[in-house]
Formats: sequence, C-alpha cells, structure tokens
Amino acid sequence: MSASPIPRAYRFLFTTFEPLLATAGAIQAFFFPSLLLSSTVATVPYSPSLSPLFTQMTGAWLMLAFHDFVTLRSDGLRDDVRVWRHTLAASAVSDFFYIASIIQSMGAVWFFNPLRWDVVNAVTIITTVVPFLGKLCFLAGVGLPKTGAVRKQSEKKAQ
Repeated sequence: MSASPIPRAYRFLFTTFEPLLATAGAIQAFFFPSLLLSSTVATVPYSPSLSPLFTQMTGAWLMLAFHDFVTLRSDGLRDDVRVWRHTLAASAVSDFFYIASIIQSMGAVWFFNPLRWDVVNAVTIITTVVPFLGKLCFLAGVGLPKTGAVRKQSEKKAQ
C-alpha cells in the first residue's frame, strides 16, 4: 500500500475537525436559531418567521459535514485528489459566502480587527476562516504531490 497523496493535516482538518464544526453549526441552526442569529447578525432580532431560513442552513451544513465525513473517507475516494478538490471547492464557495455574510453583519473594519472581537466573534471567525484558508491551500496544491504523481497513483488503482 502506497502513501496517501493527502497530507495528514488536510485529512484531519477536512474529515474530522470541519465536519464536527458543520454538525455543531447545524445543531445550533436547527435547535437554537436565536443563539446563532445573535452570534452572527446581532442587530437582527430573532423571529419564528425566520425558522425556514435556519432549516435551510441546517441542511446545507449537514450536506457539507456529510461530504467531509463520508465522501472524503469512502473507499476508492479517500486518496483521490480530484474528488477532494471538487468537494473542497464546493465547500470553499459556501465558506466564501458565509464569511461575506459575517463581514456584511460586522462590517469590514470590525471583521479585520481582532482587537475588536469578543469571544463569540473570535470563535465564529476563526472556525470559519481557518478551514477556508486550508481549502484554498489545498486547491492551490500546497503540500500535495505534483499532478503527474497523482495521476499515476490513480491509474495504478484502476488497473
């Protein structure tokens, strides 16, 4: 058995850490939407009429958690860099817009100045931005074998 082309740091971040965060976010969105709203858009009061939006958010986060926890661990896919790239690219798009929503809520000056954050802001921003930056690094090929090596390994498995 040859070594995986997916470095351990990426494997831990995207098959353990991030799906746990996404699942926790889904639980919060579904069962405690007012808490989630106050931590991300503090200026908007919670109303039960918003619950369909939180149900949608729950589904989206559970889909991301599923792909991280199941798809990226599945036999035949766990070492396929192409599957990882596609899965993480989709997740990065989601992260980009979630980060944009936080910036819209907080304002850019606040978002980009950690000295202004409270604990809730810090947890929200760090647990979103760090995985997003990890995805960007993965998509840029940082720490991954050269493309030819990935193709050769995939071809060997196909034989």
